[in-house]
Amino acid sequence: MKNKTELELLVIIAPRGYSDKITESIEILAHFPAIVRSKGTAPNDILSTLGIGEPEKDLLLSFCERKNVDYIYQMLEEQFELKSKQRGIAFTIPVSAVGGNVTLQILLGKTRNLI
Repeated sequence: MKNKTELELLVIIAPRGYSDKITESIEILAHFPAIVRSKGTAPNDILSTLGIGEPEKDLLLSFCERKNVDYIYQMLEEQFELKSKQRGIAFTIPVSAVGGNVTLQILLGKTRNLI
């Protein structure tokens, strides 16, 4: 099914322990969250350059509408200072299609419409 709502996969790499708070703060705009505990393997100089110096991180994956991306980035900076304190990184990847309207509604957190 062609994506008419401009769905994005939101990827956030944050310090270990931040994931629950981040998920709570963006839950109205970002849906179907998955949290992966991870550990970086890059050399320390690369981690410092990317602003992710601590190797133990949480990788958060969720879906949001493109129109909400800038607001989500703003919330992440205001509440968690990911950018200014170089605590992590957030980016989105466009999703061009999903497997049906029901799947799209689930990913957008609009399951009330399905009942």
